[in-house]
Amino acid sequence: MGTANRVRSDLDWDHVRVFLAAIRSKSLRQAAEELRLSHPTARRHLGAFEEELGYPLFDRRSDGLHPTVEASHLREAAEAVEQAMHALGRIADAAEPGLRGPLRVTLPDMLATDLLMADLIAFTRRWPDIELELDPTYEIADLDRRAADVAVRALPIGKLPAEHLTGRLAATGYKAVYGEGDCWIGWKGAEQDAEWVKETEFPDLPIRGAIDSASVQRSACAQGMGLTQLPCFFAEPTLKRRTKPVPGSDIWVVVHPDLRRSPRVRAFRDAMLAALTRLGPRLAGRTCS
Repeated sequence: MGTANRVRSDLDWDHVRVFLAAIRSKSLRQAAEELRLSHPTARRHLGAFEEELGYPLFDRRSDGLHPTVEASHLREAAEAVEQAMHALGRIADAAEPGLRGPLRVTLPDMLATDLLMADLIAFTRRWPDIELELDPTYEIADLDRRAADVAVRALPIGKLPAEHLTGRLAATGYKAVYGEGDCWIGWKGAEQDAEWVKETEFPDLPIRGAIDSASVQRSACAQGMGLTQLPCFFAEPTLKRRTKPVPGSDIWVVVHPDLRRSPRVRAFRDAMLAALTRLGPRLAGRTCS
């Protein structure tokens, strides 16, 4: 009994985080990708965890991992450990006095490529000891699990970030209809796009195709495939505007409260807030100097 208690009080955090990623994704390969591990490394961690515990955590089947009853019982305690580890990491990062070290940032790729790239480069040149790690994605990063230190997010007008996060509304992005032709270029398909099309100035035009990519939509529209609705900063000056710009999204810069005093987080947040304020005219569909 004493040996079992000693083993269980000295569990490896890497084993635990692989276990949690696996139970959430039901796939060891996907868990490895999420944790940026090789598949064999993730398999070794999970196997070592099961060996330490003395019982299997998953039934391995052709359709993925199926947690055992024991794994389901462990999950809540493991997630409590995860929260504590992430909190410890955030507090440790915030205590770092210098403007150096890694900084993980998530933002939509169009904001990175077509709006903020010059400012991101300027930031890295001003603070060369800060290792900027960009994750260009439209998915909402989990700041609690330290998927990112800072998130630049486009949210629906009036929607606020999660209450426990610290965010500042930096700007409002406008959208408009662009292009030529007698149809809409679909995003998700006619059935799913019909609702927002009815709210435009061209509600009766048919919706053709489905292109769920802003950059491909822009290219297709430029080649005459039809009409599309895009953020003004992203569409112009490539595309011909057909309607008056209207508010499309609020752009927030969001951090976890534990990191708000971190020098490198503050430096990046302030740089992005200043950039988005300066770029307000472009976001609104007006010329930006």
